Formats: sequence, structure tokens, C-alpha cells
Amino acid sequence: MSRRRRLVPGTLFGRALLTLIFTFGLYAIITFGVIAIYALVPVAQRSATDLASIMVLSARTLQQLPPHLREDYRAKLAGEYQIRLAEERPVADVHRYFFPYQSLVEEALSERLGRPAEMITSLANGDRWFWVEIDVEGQILWTGFPRGRLGTRPLQGLMVIVALAVLLILGTTIVLAGRLASPLKRLSEAAEQVAFGLSPHPLPETGPAELANLARQFNETDRQIRELLANRTLLLTGISHDLRTPLTRLRLAVAMLPADRPPSLVARMERDIEEMNALITQAIEFGKSLGAGRREEIDLNAIVEDVTAGRARVLWHRGNPCPCRVDTLALRRILGNLVENALTYSSGLVEVRLDRGPPSPRVSVLDRGPGIPLAEREAIRSSYYRLELSRSRRAGGSGLGLAVAHQLAQDNHMELRLGLRPGGGTIASIRVVDGGRADASSGATVDG
Repeated sequence: MSRRRRLVPGTLFGRALLTLIFTFGLYAIITFGVIAIYALVPVAQRSATDLASIMVLSARTLQQLPPHLREDYRAKLAGEYQIRLAEERPVADVHRYFFPYQSLVEEALSERLGRPAEMITSLANGDRWFWVEIDVEGQILWTGFPRGRLGTRPLQGLMVIVALAVLLILGTTIVLAGRLASPLKRLSEAAEQVAFGLSPHPLPETGPAELANLARQFNETDRQIRELLANRTLLLTGISHDLRTPLTRLRLAVAMLPADRPPSLVARMERDIEEMNALITQAIEFGKSLGAGRREEIDLNAIVEDVTAGRARVLWHRGNPCPCRVDTLALRRILGNLVENALTYSSGLVEVRLDRGPPSPRVSVLDRGPGIPLAEREAIRSSYYRLELSRSRRAGGSGLGLAVAHQLAQDNHMELRLGLRPGGGTIASIRVVDGGRADASSGATVDG
């Protein structure tokens, strides 16, 4: 049984993971938005306003200085404030450069200059510069600052924040969802094993109080089921012993009857004793021989030949080899019960077919009997239920054949199907799931 955790939206783990990712992701987005609106944007706006004021003031101050002091002033601006003043238009870069801070500076410059201000960018010695045209008393000055002046990398910072948020959210949600889903997944797998007649290992009674209590209750229920099955076998064995003792005395008493007794009466009494003994034997086998057995590699043709050998009205043709891992005893008993049931309820030939698949091998038993009435299709899987209601052994069996086949199929990961045969009769087929786990349809179903 696979232990790998699958990220499927329909599973508990998948739903819990997606819910936590959505919740934490939405919280991260809202948190980032709040910080940006109430902290980052106001700081950026204030910084852009200060920078715009320095740029306008620097340009106006330059015009008011004597010509011999202007070069020193330019050098001081470039060295201390990283702002340059030029009379000629810089060579603009034709490539668009995404820089949200530029729009904030343009808005601040527009307020200072009283007209729309549009900045251009240029490249100088590998540095990105931002320039704006400023009119000072009729003279045009280009004032610029480098990208490195700000010392910020908002896009890189945003990528780091997003990457860390994604890693933290995924890591946290996987851990939380795993701690929630793992105990329930173990419980589901253990319950599935119980449904197939297996005895799972006790679940660890750890974790949150609710899950620990659930595991404790499941372990207790599983223990009680095992005790119940053991007591059932012990009870049937005791009943067998207690009933067969008086049957032995009855058989002895019949054998000691006077010779003048009618032979027909003695034969009827012996037949009744043997019938009672056969019923007891079948009941004991039903109670203690069910369950999952050991699988082995075998050709299904060999099992079918073993079941059909010596039966006069059974039609079977051996085909190509069909190797499969299967519990041979369980499959032989299921096929034997199906063939016996078909011979009992039909007077014509009973055909057995082996289909190699895909998806998996299937053995079918086809007869030309009366078929299965619609009202009886669910009840036929019950113990001691017979379509023929008389209690005569000549007319019908004990009612355990299909019940045994159904239980064995369920315990050994096989699929038993009962349906109507075209033209009249019944098709009983058993699908062998090679190698292990059966699907959700394992067990017995009835087709229309």
C-alpha cells in the first residue's frame, strides 16, 4: 500500500495545504500592502519631495553665483549631493527603464516648477542618470542625479521578500497539513485493511488529544473484532464437536437396527445423518477458512483445469499461459463454488472462460439457468440465502456458496461480478488484481 503523500485537491492533505496557502498568502499580501501604503509610499514621497527641492534650489543657486564660483559649486554638488548641473541636453537612453521612484520625483518637480516636469534617463560610465529640464530666469539647466544616489533596490527586495514568503508559507503549511493528515491517512489505511479482513498494526496513540483518542478507540475496536472472530471460530468448533458426538451415536444406532427394518427407512436415516454432517462441515469451513492468504505466481489455466476436471457438463478450453500472483486456494474455492452453483441451477452446459485482460485477468462462469431475479440481486450474497426456497439438498445447496465466494473475493482483493447472460442465464466472473492492492470496487457487485 503506497505511503507516498499525494497533493490531490480532493484529499485531506491537499485541501488543508491549499487552505493554509491561500490563508497565509492572502495575509502576506495584505500585510505587504498595508506596509507599502502606510510606510513605504509616504517615505518615498517625502524623499522625492526633498530631492526635487534640492534639484530646483541647486539650479537657481547656480544662476545667482558669480561665474568664477560656479565650477566649484558644481563640483561640490556632485561630490556631496551627487547632483549635476549641465547647460546641454544629455543624450537620452532610448530604452525604457522601469523605476517607480521616477514618477514621484516628477510629481514633486511639477509642484515646485508650476508646470509638468518630464524626466529623461541616460547612461554614463555604466551608471543610470535621471535628468529634468529647469528654466531659471530664461536659461535652461539640466539637473540630474544617478540611480545609485538612492541606494535602494525595490525590485530585488520585493523578489527576496516574495521568495522568502513563498518558502515560509509552503514549509509551514506542508508541516501543518502533514501533521493533520498523516494520522488520518494511517487510520484510513488501517480501516481499509480491516475491511479486507487483515489485521493492521496498532496505530500510534500520539499527537493532538482528539487524534490520539481516535487512534485509541480504533485500536480497541480492532482488538474487539479480532477477539470476536476468534470466539466465532472457537464457538463453531465447539458446536461441531458437540453436534457430531450425537450424530456418531445416531449413525451407530442406525447400524445396530434389526435386520427386519425396511431398507428404504434405513437409507433415508443415513442420508439425513450425512446431510447434517455436510452442513456442519460447510458451516465450520465458512467460519474459519476465510481471509487473505499467501499469494504465489501461477498460471490461471492450471487453477481452472483443476476446478473443472471430472465435471461432465463443464465446457473449458485451455488457452495461452496467463501467469498471475494470486492466492490459489482462495481462487480455487471461489471458482469451485461458482461452477457448483451454475451446475445446480442449470441443466445444460456450463462454460468457463479465461480472459487475460487488460486491465487484469478475469475468469467467467456462464450457464443457461433461470438467471438472477432483480429483487434477489443483493440478497444472494447473504449467508444461507438461496434462490430456491425449499430445504431439499437435491434442489439447492446450503446457501453458503456465494457468501463464501463473496467473502473470499473481498479478503483477497478480487472483484466478483454477477450478471445476466445474453439469451438467458447467469454470468459469474472473478477479476484477479495482480500483485496487491485492489481498487474501490473490490468485493462483489451485481450487474444488470
